[in-house]
Amino acid sequence: MKLLTLRKLHKWVGLVVGVQLLLWCVSGLMFAWLDHGDINGEHLAAPLPLVALPADQPLAEPSTWLEQYADRAVHEVRLHPLDGAWFYRVAHDRGIELRRAADGTPYRLDAAAARRLASSYYRGGGTLTAVTYHAGETLESRTLGPTWQARFDDAARTSLYLSAGDGTLAAARGDTWRLFDFFWMLHTMDYAGRDDFNNPLVILAGTAALWIALTGMLLLFRVFRRSDFGF
Repeated sequence: MKLLTLRKLHKWVGLVVGVQLLLWCVSGLMFAWLDHGDINGEHLAAPLPLVALPADQPLAEPSTWLEQYADRAVHEVRLHPLDGAWFYRVAHDRGIELRRAADGTPYRLDAAAARRLASSYYRGGGTLTAVTYHAGETLESRTLGPTWQARFDDAARTSLYLSAGDGTLAAARGDTWRLFDFFWMLHTMDYAGRDDFNNPLVILAGTAALWIALTGMLLLFRVFRRSDFGF
């Protein structure tokens, strides 16, 4: 490749890659500048305090209903307090289910229970405005699985995500998290899912940046002479 052609390529590729390098620097600065607690919404929500199992709580023997999971690999069965009652939390290879501790009957979290739980988890000063069920992942819930989203009308535009399987607090999202997620998108160059570091764009940008560095070194040695350094 002729030196002039290499210089032209280096200039134009460097211009394009330089924009992404600037975005990487700016997004990295934002990650360091934003408070980690604000990003995670630690001031917006908190897990519920632990409670003890009452001595008089009736319990159905799990062996009476475990045969219903013969087609699934059950990983764990444990007692789980939720919304003033006790349940068996069954974790298997298809997800998480709840069964009433007293009689072993299946239980599904509904909108009314999601509203009560979201209000219990919430630590902000807003009012609960709506709850929405999401069967799959959303831009905010990512890979949390099926969730109930509870939206509040506070300044942070808080959304709490509760696991539809067991009602636990899965994530708290506010405007600080959304700002972080925007710069995270610019950093990963994954403009759809946000979290894929192996997407073709970031690989291409990294390869181009390496090519810029290598050709820059080559041009440096081709442009400068030993006499320029006083040798």
